[in-house]
Amino acid sequence: MIAGADRAEPRAEVTALRRKGLPTLILGLIALVPAPATAAQFGAVISIFNDDRFRGVSVSDGRPVATFDLSYDAPSGLYASLSGSVVATRDEGLRALSGVLNGGYAKRLRHGLTIDFGASHLRYSHYSGLSSGRDITEVYAGLVGKIFGARISVSPNYFGVARWTAHGEIDAHVDLSRNTAMEGEVGLLAPFGKSAYEANLNNQFDARLGLAQRAGPVMFHAALSGRSGGDEIYGGRGHNRVALVLGVSTAL
Repeated sequence: MIAGADRAEPRAEVTALRRKGLPTLILGLIALVPAPATAAQFGAVISIFNDDRFRGVSVSDGRPVATFDLSYDAPSGLYASLSGSVVATRDEGLRALSGVLNGGYAKRLRHGLTIDFGASHLRYSHYSGLSSGRDITEVYAGLVGKIFGARISVSPNYFGVARWTAHGEIDAHVDLSRNTAMEGEVGLLAPFGKSAYEANLNNQFDARLGLAQRAGPVMFHAALSGRSGGDEIYGGRGHNRVALVLGVSTAL
C-alpha cells in the first residue's frame, strides 16, 4: 500500500502519493500503517505530477498539477490530513484545482495487520476535468498487511451523479530494494442509486501499476493507470482510459 521504499517515511508523503493514484493510490488518499505510539508525527510534502488521476479518471483535465500535503498522526492512532493542489491550465496559468480533507483511526492488530477507518471529502474547482458535480464525501474501512491490503469506501452522493456508490480495492506493495518499490491496485466502483440526471450508470473497474524510486530526499514515481466503463459518472469529458502518470515528491 505504501508507495515508498521505506515504510517509515512520514505519513504526509504517503498521503501525497496515495491521492495521486500511485500508492494509494487515490483518495485517497492515507497510509494504513499507524505512527509509533511514542510520539505524535507531523508531515509535509510537495509533489508535482503530469496528471492527476482519481480511480483512473483525469481530474486535472490531463494537465500537470502541484500538490501540498499536511498530515498529523496522534499516538492514539487518530490521524488527519489536508491537501491542496493547483493545475497548469491551458489559458489562465496556475489555478486552484482541489482540496482534500481526511481523518480517521488506525490500529495495529496481531500478525502484522493494521485496521483503518475514517472519512474523506474531496472538492474540485471548475478547472478540473469534471463537468458536473465536483465534490465527493466517502467513509471507508480497510485492512492492510506487509504486502497486501484491501479497502472499501462508500459515498452517499458520488460527484452529484450517483446517489450511493461503493468502491472496493485490493492493493499490493513490494519493496524491490531499500530505495525502490513496486505497487499495484485493482478496484471496482459499484453505483447503487441513480440520480434524476443519469439513469444508465454501470460498474467500473480501475487499475494501476506503479514504481517508486527514492534518490536522497526526492521520490520519483511512474504509474500506468487505466479504467473501464463510460465517462457519464465523471461528467462525460472523454479522457484517455489508459495513461502514464509521472511525478516527483519530497518531504519538507
